[in-house]
Amino acid sequence: MRTLVLCLLGLLLCTCGPGPRSADPPPPNVLFILTDDQGIGDLSLAGNDSIRTPHLDRLLRRGVRFERFYVSPVCAPTRASFLSGQYAPRTGAIFVTRRQETMDDAVVTLPEYLKRAGYRTGLFGKWHNGATFPYHPAGQGFDEFLGFTLGHLNDYFVGELRNEHDEAVPFQGDLTGILTDSAAHFMLNSDAPFFCMLAYQAPHTPVQVADRYWDGVAARGLTDYNTGIYAMVESVDDRVGRLLDTLSEAGLLDNTLVIFASDNGPNGDRYRRGLRGTKGHVDEGGVRVPFGLLMPGADPANGRVVDTPAAHVDLLPTVLDYLGLPVPDGLDGISLLPLLRGDTLADRYVYAFGQGPVYTGYPGSMRDARYLYVARDSLSDELYDLRDDPGQQTDIYGRPGTPGRRMRESYRDVAAGIGRPDRVAPPIDLDAGEGTVRLLAHEGEPLGNTHFSDPYGWANDFFVNVDDRGAYWPVVLDSAARFAVTVRYHLDAPDPLTISVSVSEAASLTPTLPVAVTETLPVHDRVPRKEVLPRGWAVRQVGEITVPAGEHRLRISGSGGSAGSALWIKEVDLRRVEAGEG
Repeated sequence: MRTLVLCLLGLLLCTCGPGPRSADPPPPNVLFILTDDQGIGDLSLAGNDSIRTPHLDRLLRRGVRFERFYVSPVCAPTRASFLSGQYAPRTGAIFVTRRQETMDDAVVTLPEYLKRAGYRTGLFGKWHNGATFPYHPAGQGFDEFLGFTLGHLNDYFVGELRNEHDEAVPFQGDLTGILTDSAAHFMLNSDAPFFCMLAYQAPHTPVQVADRYWDGVAARGLTDYNTGIYAMVESVDDRVGRLLDTLSEAGLLDNTLVIFASDNGPNGDRYRRGLRGTKGHVDEGGVRVPFGLLMPGADPANGRVVDTPAAHVDLLPTVLDYLGLPVPDGLDGISLLPLLRGDTLADRYVYAFGQGPVYTGYPGSMRDARYLYVARDSLSDELYDLRDDPGQQTDIYGRPGTPGRRMRESYRDVAAGIGRPDRVAPPIDLDAGEGTVRLLAHEGEPLGNTHFSDPYGWANDFFVNVDDRGAYWPVVLDSAARFAVTVRYHLDAPDPLTISVSVSEAASLTPTLPVAVTETLPVHDRVPRKEVLPRGWAVRQVGEITVPAGEHRLRISGSGGSAGSALWIKEVDLRRVEAGEG
């Protein structure tokens, strides 16, 4: 396993020079900057006098700014749509945890198309569309990866990232700066045209930010929570400004298409230009986000403001079209290039589908240039005139002369046909990866009295009260193989505990776990968090197990009773044992 301690020194941005440049103009590079939970109002450009974002404002003003750009209500579905050109239910990414954030590996992604065209591809930051191969970033088109595959990291200043081989990369420093520096290094040293996706965690909670950003916002009279959120946005703004300056000094910016977006509405009740709804809602405030493209060089499109509704599904066809590459058939999105050139697009509806562990099509919404239709469940209908009522104050569904019933029927037809249950929550493929396969608790399913520490099993969560029924992970492999099994756990009991790790009655282990009373780790939170706290888990290799070919449930369980209730499981790791090993 390769390890590397990354410290925020800012050295990469000032010491690395550009790679060799050919005599002929190279194809345009692409830099896609994506923030996490930054709402439509989290910019000073949006009229928010409590935040300072001069660099993001300048980027959006210089480029083509879309005033009505829509995504999904939560992060994983949005990311799948950006990368696939399809609405998320078609990709399998319908939720944010329990493997239901996983994008099917048969979906061809934007980095895969660009790799075929000779681009070098890199992702730095949050993935959240699959934690194991082949759904890992390296299995979905990225040559290089430094970031995290789950919904969030537990600490912005110390922890563990993963690379393209899914190896652990410990880090210390400021995560926002580390991701920026890593992206800069990739772009400045690329020997081919590049596609770089810089996917910040900020301003997703936990609320953690360096003093210099916190102190700058603290005097503005906000709640501690919003002080932290705005400080996190301002930390992104500062790093984006430095990054664009570095690309400019290196002579790369004039040949780079720069795209900026957020993944959903704000993660809290704060300024959002009067729009209704926040993260998780299908209303305007939950799915309308900042979006813009800075075209390379002196493109006449730069400086244009577009009011036509557009969406995350349009990114892939727009980038391919701009680069002169074929746009595949069968996408939900369309190329926005005509709008960038001052033309118009045919009228269409833009959709948003609510998240959940099971796709039902509800809640959902659709909008065109004027009207917004909202279905909060299969029995409710709402209609709003966004031209006269952008804040959704007056429901006009059923009013004569309005298109509510027509939009209702259209929404029902699309919602019924867009789900793909065959692509949701695939089993974990034990053949696909090169190294250790991590079975994370939030990728599994509890049984009996076993449950997550939080009711939903969000990212970083763990199983508690692991009794004689325990928990399981669905796994699959083509040929039988033997694996060394390691367990990360906590056991607060008077005596060691015998557990079972099994895939069938004939394939099981019954090791004994020593008592291990673990503690939570110190964190850098500015306000009390919603997420689980990181913990110094005990690690124990418990033996080897042969997993038969086919699809199985790999189950871990305790002995039941009061001892079982003291067992918590964070993770089970499987390392393939090669023939002759040991």
